[in-house]
Amino acid sequence: MNDLEAGKYSMRGVSSSKSEVHDALEGLSRGLYPKAFCKVIPDVLAGNPDYCLVMHADGAGTKSSLAYNYWKRTGDLGVWEGIAQDAIVMNLDDLLCVGITGNILLSSTIGRNKRLVPGEVIKAIIQGGRHFCDKMKALGIPLELTGGETADVGDLVRTVIVDSTVCARIRQDLVIDNARIREGDVVVGLASFGQTSYEDAYNSGMGSNGLTSARHDVFDKRMARVFPESYDDGMPRDMAYCGTRDLMDVEPETGLTYGKLVLSPTRTYAPVIRAIMESCRSSVHGMVHCTGGGQTKVLHFIDNLHVIKDNLFPAPPLFRRIQEISGTPWKEMYTVFNMGHRMELYVPAETAPAICSIASGFNLEAQVIGRVEARAGLRVTIESPYGKFTYDKNE
Repeated sequence: MNDLEAGKYSMRGVSSSKSEVHDALEGLSRGLYPKAFCKVIPDVLAGNPDYCLVMHADGAGTKSSLAYNYWKRTGDLGVWEGIAQDAIVMNLDDLLCVGITGNILLSSTIGRNKRLVPGEVIKAIIQGGRHFCDKMKALGIPLELTGGETADVGDLVRTVIVDSTVCARIRQDLVIDNARIREGDVVVGLASFGQTSYEDAYNSGMGSNGLTSARHDVFDKRMARVFPESYDDGMPRDMAYCGTRDLMDVEPETGLTYGKLVLSPTRTYAPVIRAIMESCRSSVHGMVHCTGGGQTKVLHFIDNLHVIKDNLFPAPPLFRRIQEISGTPWKEMYTVFNMGHRMELYVPAETAPAICSIASGFNLEAQVIGRVEARAGLRVTIESPYGKFTYDKNE
């Protein structure tokens, strides 16, 4: 087991690097642009050789399990609107990485245990998705709901799982292809925490990755006793809800409950990236959505390069609390969580100030967090106040 797979995350039956998935896909076509963040295929719908298609699927992951606990504890149906946003943004922001910022078709899939999850929850999720799409349209990001599927699959799903699928067309000459990332580029990170001009509340930066660790490392055994349906009872007992906090305990720096912090809806960068594409598209050599794999995600999209991240944002309060409560090694923290920025752009140094200025206009923190150097092989190096950590693709 290499460093990208080691640790408690793997012991809980989850892979941060998804190595088995990548192995299963070995040999399959990676599309027109093999290094692009999403698979890009020819325009088989309209047959226009100047265009291409992207179809992508993702979801809120195990965050919906924590939302279930929170809803059962508080009766707050509003938490499900955040889950609907999570499932959409995990797709939308992947599309951003290949340069798509609008005219996106969206379909949702909900699988529930009907015995535990009633119709009012399904209604809240569907309405939450509609509300998010309306909000995006008002910000110039057209998202068209095309329907979906809600299935009662209690034999398979303990509580509820919320996923979505997106599809969009783009001109081939507008595709952002990570194959353009080169020696000398700098890495501009867009913060995952704080409150942008298009958000209604403080965002902890949690996103929708690492929730298996966050849930079990932060919250205590009361969760297992009260909500046994919220986790895999095949998990080693000392790995299940082994934290020290209750959902309603208040985190001192933010003044918010731990439940609210971990359930912060995944931030979309769509309005910001749309503005960046309008003024700087030709200078953007690559984009990476730091989801599964955290700060090592870029390893899947480069060759013979060394990405050095030595000017990261300070770790947001939630991630510091997770590490403090769990004792998870910092090296593992950077592979499980985004740790402060969830979107990064690879650009020439002279383009970075313009991107940071655009982000600032949305009250979004942005900064140069690293650089790219040539190397035989693939490597990411993190230099932080907590240590210097090196990650190779094939350790």
